[in-house]
Amino acid sequence: MAARYESVEPAAVNAAAADLIEGGSGLALDIGAGSGRDAAWLASIGYEVVAVEPAEGMRREASRRHSSDRIRWLDDRLPDLGAVRRLGLAFDLVLLSAVWMHVPPADRTRAFRKIVTLLKPGGRVVVSLREGPAEPGRPMWPAPLGEIEALARHHALVVERVRQQDDRLGRSNVAWTSVVMRVPDDGTGAFPLLRGIILNDAKTSTYELGLLRVLVRIADAAPGLAVDHPDEVDAVQLPMDNRGLWVTGRRCPP
Repeated sequence: MAARYESVEPAAVNAAAADLIEGGSGLALDIGAGSGRDAAWLASIGYEVVAVEPAEGMRREASRRHSSDRIRWLDDRLPDLGAVRRLGLAFDLVLLSAVWMHVPPADRTRAFRKIVTLLKPGGRVVVSLREGPAEPGRPMWPAPLGEIEALARHHALVVERVRQQDDRLGRSNVAWTSVVMRVPDDGTGAFPLLRGIILNDAKTSTYELGLLRVLVRIADAAPGLAVDHPDEVDAVQLPMDNRGLWVTGRRCPP
């Protein structure tokens, strides 16, 4: 299996997000790192990498193939990522290459939440979603794009890019969709926290919080609904119903 994974260039496998990945630096988390192919690539372009692989034999082979002081190997797995969380680190990039279809659907909300808590403000998650039949002896479940987009919205991540590509191992019945998601950043690090509270806080009976939640979800899903206010400078309006009711808000400074 390791030889099979290593037969494909990591930049080709991650082509849908390579320009974003190669332009970054800092700490990267490779979940389900397999043979170490992608972890070694990330290390070679400047990242410090935590590589997570639950299969002992694969992890041992990966560390043998890609011995590097820029890669730290961990025995850990989704949905909990307990060993990673005990490190107390925040990551600029989290990569899940050919992993999400192995996570049971019942565990995906929890897994996604754990991933989001490990990201720095402005950090990115890159997930590849498999389309095609499962391989014999390997548990896999469907990984629809709509599911990951809904998880991103619920956890206040911006979907930056969605790209389809053919299978790099030449399997005609397999294709991939890469999704790049980013944590918004206001420059102080507070924006992701505030968005998370607004979208996920249980106090739904609070009017102000309920209104903020609606506005943030509108901004995420349909930013084109906001129009310039006809009478006020630096203000915008959002339509609240089909009877001409509008809500007015101030523009945030760039």
